[in-house]
Amino acid sequence: MKLYKFFLVALVVLAAAGAQAQVAVIANKSVPEESIQISKLNDIYSLRQKTWSNGSIIIPVTLKSDNEVSRKFFDAFGMSSMEMKKLWMRAQLTGEGQPPEGMNSTDEILDKVASTPGAIGYVEADKVNAKVKVLLTIE
Repeated sequence: MKLYKFFLVALVVLAAAGAQAQVAVIANKSVPEESIQISKLNDIYSLRQKTWSNGSIIIPVTLKSDNEVSRKFFDAFGMSSMEMKKLWMRAQLTGEGQPPEGMNSTDEILDKVASTPGAIGYVEADKVNAKVKVLLTIE
């Protein structure tokens, strides 16, 4: 019985920790901004804002699959992953823009953002390294 309670408590703690995971909005070190507002992030991922403050091209990167990190990221500006994908498809079909490049994992996003001037993406906050800069942390 004690072992059962231990596993139950451990499961609750792990679930709570997962629910509290933070998402870091990361950018290539060439990006002139040191922070970003949710509204600007929404403009970037909605394909309305295409350049940084210095005129350089914004290269947004996203996850191909829907997962907790994507959900938390897009929830921050009131959209679901599916709603964003529909918006990107519509923009592509009307010639208004190309969808963000999709990566298979947040590790791939981290590598892509680190190696691509102007890139912006999102990863679990605990995966951030010195090769990128954090513009925002989503709780």
